[in-house]
Amino acid sequence: MQYQRHDLALHGVFSYVEPRDLYICALVNIEWNQYATSKLWRYPKFGTGSTTALQSFQRFLIILPNIAREQTRLCVITIDVSEVQETLYDAVDENWLGIAVLRCPNLKELIIRDVSFLSTISIRKLCYMKVSNNFIEKLDLTGAKSITESTMKALVQNFPELKHIILDNCSGAADGSVSQIAYFCHNLEHVNLANSRSSLTDVGLFALAKFEKQKLKSIDLTASTKVTDNAIIAMATHCTKLVSINFSNCALITIQGLEKLIASNKNTLEQLIIHNMKSIPDLTYPFLELLTNHCSQLTTFSFTFTSIANIKIEFLVDIFDKFQNLRELVLYYVPEHTPNLFIWKLIEKCKSLKEIKIYRTSYESDFILGGYTKVLETACGGINQPAVEEFNFSHPNGPKVNLFLLEE
Repeated sequence: MQYQRHDLALHGVFSYVEPRDLYICALVNIEWNQYATSKLWRYPKFGTGSTTALQSFQRFLIILPNIAREQTRLCVITIDVSEVQETLYDAVDENWLGIAVLRCPNLKELIIRDVSFLSTISIRKLCYMKVSNNFIEKLDLTGAKSITESTMKALVQNFPELKHIILDNCSGAADGSVSQIAYFCHNLEHVNLANSRSSLTDVGLFALAKFEKQKLKSIDLTASTKVTDNAIIAMATHCTKLVSINFSNCALITIQGLEKLIASNKNTLEQLIIHNMKSIPDLTYPFLELLTNHCSQLTTFSFTFTSIANIKIEFLVDIFDKFQNLRELVLYYVPEHTPNLFIWKLIEKCKSLKEIKIYRTSYESDFILGGYTKVLETACGGINQPAVEEFNFSHPNGPKVNLFLLEE
């Protein structure tokens, strides 16, 4: 028992030690060396000190197969190459993906965000090596523009135990590859297909609904312009434990499909993001009642402010009074000179709120005033930066209100 306390205390202390000091700690004794090594190799940092991220990563690829001990390589849990960028004179070894996966058998997270060296060649070489890692649970391919749908199909077969996959703005995200992912990765819980646009249709979503069923916890379909209610209803039938739903900027999903999906996940839903949906210009009172009366776990709600324009103010205030656990409210496209008193009433009624984010485009009055941060004052008091700052100052215990300008 005393040894366990000592072990926990030492582990806690090392969690606060800076990487540059860990190298010195590793020289103290065997026990400290083990802790320092585990800390340094668990999440290798590329680009610290006097070397660039590319140089650090290149050195890492050399050390893994030739120098690092097996015990050391077993410590690697996360590899994040999102900061590594090739230059005109220096490039990453085409075998990098195979080396990382083969030499780090306990690797759980592989983050390849916005990098150019994730290519068809590097993926093919991984597949040619017949390397399979049954420990990788998270794969982030955000912004991968150099891989095809067929290459994506080949890649996911190497990671059958995936739980979390992010294909935001990834060129390989299409119906065929998504269906392949659903077929091979039976433990998927979190799927991000944001900005797939026209490459993703109902076909890919049907596969997710069929193969993932009760395991799927979050789905992000941001800007999926061809996904319709047919796919959403299929998900409502099979996926009944969703925690997070993001359908922002989806053009063809209607209020009917959304209601069915929410109703089937009412006991688990915590995050609902549905702003700027062209087929849902207005949120109805029955829809909002569905959220307040049945989705007691809801903590985040994001929608287009103008979509509630047809609901009477007293009804809206009453609705927000019924939210039990709402922590974050996100409002998009707030019109010019919207009375701030209305927002403050909603906040006052929803006692559980901790943060409110208000997004607006540039107003006509911005151009009159020659800036993009102020809104012309009106008799009723508009939602502007001075009003927000005054509210935050007078409510130090929250909720915190933030006003943002949307990029055009």
